[in-house]
Amino acid sequence: MKRYSLYLINPKRKYRYPWDLKEICRIMGRKTAVHPLALPTIAALTPDHYDVRIIDEEIEPLPNNHLPDLVGITAMIPNISRAYEIADHYRALGVPVVMGGPQVSYNVEETLRHADSVVIGEAEDTWQLCLEDFERGSLKPTYHSEKRPAFQEGAIPRWDLVDTAKVMALGVQASRGCPYACDFCLVPNLFGKRQRYRRLENVIAEIKSLPKKQITFVDDNLTADKAYARTLMEELKPLGVSWACQASFDLIDHPDLIRHMAAAGCHSILFGIESVNPASIEEAHKRQNKIARYEEGIRLVHSMGIHVIASFIVGFDSDTLQAFDDIYNFCARNHISLIQLNILIAYPGTNLYERLKPMQRLNPIDPDLLNGIYPTLQFNNMSQTELYHRYFETLGRIFSFDHVRKKITTILSSGVFKRENTGDITVRDKFTSVAHLLSMYLFTLDRSRRQLLLDLFKLVRNDVTTMNVIVEFLLFISSFHGYLKYTRKHGPAILETIQQYDRGPWRHQFAATAGQSDSCECEALNKASSNLDGN
Repeated sequence: MKRYSLYLINPKRKYRYPWDLKEICRIMGRKTAVHPLALPTIAALTPDHYDVRIIDEEIEPLPNNHLPDLVGITAMIPNISRAYEIADHYRALGVPVVMGGPQVSYNVEETLRHADSVVIGEAEDTWQLCLEDFERGSLKPTYHSEKRPAFQEGAIPRWDLVDTAKVMALGVQASRGCPYACDFCLVPNLFGKRQRYRRLENVIAEIKSLPKKQITFVDDNLTADKAYARTLMEELKPLGVSWACQASFDLIDHPDLIRHMAAAGCHSILFGIESVNPASIEEAHKRQNKIARYEEGIRLVHSMGIHVIASFIVGFDSDTLQAFDDIYNFCARNHISLIQLNILIAYPGTNLYERLKPMQRLNPIDPDLLNGIYPTLQFNNMSQTELYHRYFETLGRIFSFDHVRKKITTILSSGVFKRENTGDITVRDKFTSVAHLLSMYLFTLDRSRRQLLLDLFKLVRNDVTTMNVIVEFLLFISSFHGYLKYTRKHGPAILETIQQYDRGPWRHQFAATAGQSDSCECEALNKASSNLDGN
């Protein structure tokens, strides 16, 4: 059988995200915190007569000494410009290009201006057909399965094709879909509201095959099925893995499950808290979040020795700039040190996108900026410029050394955070980490840095926590400060781009221009305004 060469490519993003953790990667000799799970999975679905090479531009550049027979590119919005650039490059050299991923699945027409074919949605039932057509020289423009794959027997990803020594943690997916319908989220539309689960034996076999003990469950809601989650925890306990996941806040009704998660190696859970404003929660259709129970739930998770990673979004139509202060105060009150602060983005394929597009509230802005950090919409009560400034001001306050010290010492003083190393940490990692911490936190004129280090070391000396817990935490804080330094360098040019589209709060624009709109647009705007008044 004829052999073919196949490149599977993840394009590099132009702009960083705080949780890229680039500083931790540099200190630990890694190139990236996570690697896209899509490419090793696609490689596993590829027949044996293909010589597959996975190229993640976050790890290595594209090779310039060889042309493959076929190129596959995965893309999300923040790297779509680079994805199109790579696709154009290979097609100009006569190499067919197939693209897939969330962004291209909802922008097929645009993508086909750069690619020969688009795999829409999940690839398990279509990738083989795509390759067969390629071999016959008859690639179709699109491949889209009529139904979603059952996903019970997930292909074991080809991590042997990735230099995993350059990656901090490897992704594992036990389920797809989410039973909720958050307005801003793509998952229910892309993967469905009915959650599909892999057989536990299949998941555990994959985890046992991994070359690393540090993993991240990429499921959008790992604990939606509580019975499945409990059984998964029992299977994980003897494996000695250390992991993080994402879960919905209803998990707090099951303290026994949280306890089992901690015993199975869970160190962090990301909760989409989104807002402490009831009107914003209602607007987002995130009715599963009960604000009155936030603080109770956070205390429960912390009491099990698991960090809460709190994810917030600012920019709902009910929000004002006060939302930033509310989030800051909430995190201080609940001693939350690990925070994802996001600006509302309307991604193609989401209900939010479909709602805002006819209102002309989506700016034709550089897609590289659509990463949840930069304001790219016409917001209801805030200008994009003031939202930008308050975002980075709040990020600086949240991760200030004095503020962080008060929160983390309170949490760690409970004595329940005593996680040991997983075995992925080498002697070199320990040496470079300690050298960095001494330089960053001790050999400095900044008293707040020194005090943070000394207070945490005191907890270790008193056997309240373990050294690896505080080293990991201090590296996280260093990385966030590295990101803030990065934004000071690149921020002015980005702000200038944003200001080109900043016409002030949208409600004011509507009041000024509603009478000039055509009847269709005016009807949509009036309906939206009525809904907003109702909120």
